[in-house]
Amino acid sequence: MKTLFTGQHAVHLTAVDSTNSYASEMLRQMRPSEGTIIYTFEQTQGRGQRGNTWYSEPNKNIALSLILHPSFLKISEQFLLTKMVSLAVSDLMAELLPEQRSEVKIKWPNDIYVASRKIAGILIENTLVSQHIQSSVIGIGMNVNQTEFSVESGKPVSLKMHSGQEYDLKLIIDRLCEFIEARYLQLKARKMEGLDHTYLQRLYQINEWKSYTSGDEEFEGRILSVSNEGKLQVELQSGDVKGFDLKEIGLR
Repeated sequence: MKTLFTGQHAVHLTAVDSTNSYASEMLRQMRPSEGTIIYTFEQTQGRGQRGNTWYSEPNKNIALSLILHPSFLKISEQFLLTKMVSLAVSDLMAELLPEQRSEVKIKWPNDIYVASRKIAGILIENTLVSQHIQSSVIGIGMNVNQTEFSVESGKPVSLKMHSGQEYDLKLIIDRLCEFIEARYLQLKARKMEGLDHTYLQRLYQINEWKSYTSGDEEFEGRILSVSNEGKLQVELQSGDVKGFDLKEIGLR
C-alpha cells in the first residue's frame, strides 16, 4: 500500500455488526492514529444514510471504516469531508471500470452510482468540539463480487456484475486507501477548486429536469449545484432556486 498514513494501521475483523460502531467505540477508549481503518468482509448490521441498513453477502463485499482527525475543518465545513470521500470512492470505481468511467456518478450527497445503479455507500459520523471537527468515522460499503441482491435492496450493482471479473478484496482496500489519502491531502492543502469542480462534474442527474417530492409537494426541478453547507440547489420551473437538506427531497 503506497500511503503515508491511510490504512497503515488496520484492524481486520472476521465479522462485526458495524465497522462504524466499532470505530466509534475505539475513539471513546483511545485516540487511534489518523488513517486507522477497520474492515470486514462480513458486516451483519451495517448502517447507511437516512437510517437505512446496508445489506451485504458474506465474503463478497467490503465494509470499511476510516478514522480521521480533521481538526483543520470548522463545523460549517463538514460537507467537505463528504466531497472528499465521494470523490475518492468514485476515483476508484472509474479506475476499476474503465469502460464505464463516464457513468460513474455521485448521487447527492455521497452514494456512488455506476450506470444509474448504486455500487457504494458512505456514512460519515463526526465528533465536534468547540468550532471544529475533532474526529471523523467514515464508513464505506462497497459491492464487489456479489451478483444477486434481495428485492428490498433496491437495484444495486457490483463491480463483478459490470466487468465479469472476480476481485481481490484486500487489493481493492489498499487502492481505496491510496485514493482517499490523495483526496484528503488535497483537502488539507485547501485545493478547493479541483474538489468542487470534479464533485459537480460527477454529480448524478445535474442539469437534468426531473420530478421531485418534498413533503406533500410534487414539482419539476433540475439540480444546479450543492452549497458549501451541503444543501442541494434545485432550480424550479418558476426560475427560483431552492436549497434542500438530505431528508427534504426525493425523486418521485
